[in-house]
Amino acid sequence: MPALVVPPRLVPSPLPLLTPRDADIRLDLAERRGEVRRVARGVYVDDAGWSALPPWRRYLVRVHAAALTHPGTTLFLESAAAVLGLPVLAEPAEVHLLTETGTARASRGVRIHQSAHRRDIVEIDGLRVVSRADTAIDIARSRHLAAGVAVFDALLRRSDAPSRDDLAEMSGDRPIGRGSGRSSEAIAFANPLAETPLESVSRCAATWLGYDEPHLQEQIVTRDGRAQRVDMWWQHERVIGEADGAVKYDGTYGAPAEVVLAEKQRDRLLREHANVARWGWREVRDPRELEETLHAAGLVRRRPPRYALLATLPAALGGMLAQPVLER
Repeated sequence: MPALVVPPRLVPSPLPLLTPRDADIRLDLAERRGEVRRVARGVYVDDAGWSALPPWRRYLVRVHAAALTHPGTTLFLESAAAVLGLPVLAEPAEVHLLTETGTARASRGVRIHQSAHRRDIVEIDGLRVVSRADTAIDIARSRHLAAGVAVFDALLRRSDAPSRDDLAEMSGDRPIGRGSGRSSEAIAFANPLAETPLESVSRCAATWLGYDEPHLQEQIVTRDGRAQRVDMWWQHERVIGEADGAVKYDGTYGAPAEVVLAEKQRDRLLREHANVARWGWREVRDPRELEETLHAAGLVRRRPPRYALLATLPAALGGMLAQPVLER
């Protein structure tokens, strides 16, 4: 029986889940009228609210709905990551659940797994979830290296995270096989100074393109006397890298026009010290565009590119164009 550990705060469903038992309307009729949308068997959400959600938030709704309709199972892989505040790249096609009994199967967007490996399980409000550390290792072993790096970056940012050595030991205790080397590489490359999934994946892509690994969150003092913290800093070529997701311009950080103006003023000051390269998810999804951006800023390739990782990166990111800043 898996050990139960102290539960973290789980990320709730972005929308209330409606079931026939607690709804005051006929949900099947409301679905026909387009008022609600079914997200799992017998579970509905407000249709307008659903349509307004970005993909990663929709996935979180689907995860909570599947947990409601599959009692006794444990959230696993990206589904565990979603409720634990760890990054999920793209929008997974399936909700992943782990079972101690029964058989592995898949149906209607839910995949139920079996595994003989012992994992730590957290339980809160009746919801069972694979722990953050084991979830990070599961993702690193079974998904693209960029996904593993992103999840370990986010995990190591936390004050209650295991140490890098502890994570390496936990990963090493797993059976040797597919993904074991990838997990070890992700742990070694992880950096808690990467503050967003975009920064994590950008650092991967830039390094796989053959550029030096950048310093993160460096302070550049501009002529107005202010210390400007930059996402990435390649000191040898004096190049600043800024990875900006679309969320920066969606009103979260103020009026978009004001954000753009402040950004331009900041860039003018920074360019007195170094070249500045900016990019977003679009460039990272097409590493050729990121390469053009970095090369134009003055970066010099130091080693051969890792073409296999670069070629498979777009598929790993899916249609992702933005990702929120996650819990630190």
